Amino acid sequence: MFNATPKTASYSCTALVGTNKAGELKPDADGYYTLVVGALNSFNSGGAFYAADPAKSLFEKSSGFMRRVESGNCKGETGHPKMSPGQSRRDFINRVLTIEETRVCCHFKSFKLEEGFKTKDGKIVTAIIAELKPAGPMGDALKESLENKHENVCFSIRSLTDDHFNPAGFLQKDIKTIVTFDWVTEPGISAAQKWESPSLESLDEADFITPELIDELSKENERNPSSMETSGISLESIRHDLGWDKVEVTTTKPKSLNW
Repeated sequence: MFNATPKTASYSCTALVGTNKAGELKPDADGYYTLVVGALNSFNSGGAFYAADPAKSLFEKSSGFMRRVESGNCKGETGHPKMSPGQSRRDFINRVLTIEETRVCCHFKSFKLEEGFKTKDGKIVTAIIAELKPAGPMGDALKESLENKHENVCFSIRSLTDDHFNPAGFLQKDIKTIVTFDWVTEPGISAAQKWESPSLESLDEADFITPELIDELSKENERNPSSMETSGISLESIRHDLGWDKVEVTTTKPKSLNW
């Protein structure tokens, strides 16, 4: 059966809350820190709303993301992927969906959602809480930041979202699949301002993701198996999370890549 509704997914990288006074954090006996790495039922600095209900299933054991977490294969990078000059659309999307080993800064042991979390400015959100340990080539730098009482530490979700306008009049982003959470900074903004900000974001409308593009990446990986599969990101699980393994489409409208 054909569905005439265009199928697209928006690439979204945004720190929704993810701000922590690093000087107050202490690791557990195994070296893992407990941090707020994001939030749901929250607006980002661009005015888009990230709803909690559509994302809750991604934090259940059955999701592809949580299977990677439970198998010990969920790692975060330093900074978000950036499009290189002359880089093709397909290669950039492939990079977005890949964990680059040379930029790994931490290992995530667990994630949980905490409803009714109160931010510094008094807003009530659903916080995304992670247990993470500095690890990989950039791990020492992250650990130094975590131990510096004068420096804030911020994480930002790297995800694919279904974007639509809420009847209330604002843009709503429903998270469909999670790639990882990256360690991000805001150059030129003082630590005090970071601590007070509920939403730190760099927004760059870069490109769109479609079922056809995912199919192209699958064919490319069949010809040249490499980083995507070895880093634990499965194109099949992405298709499943987006619902593209169930519906055949006749038309396709591209989705934007949002930072």
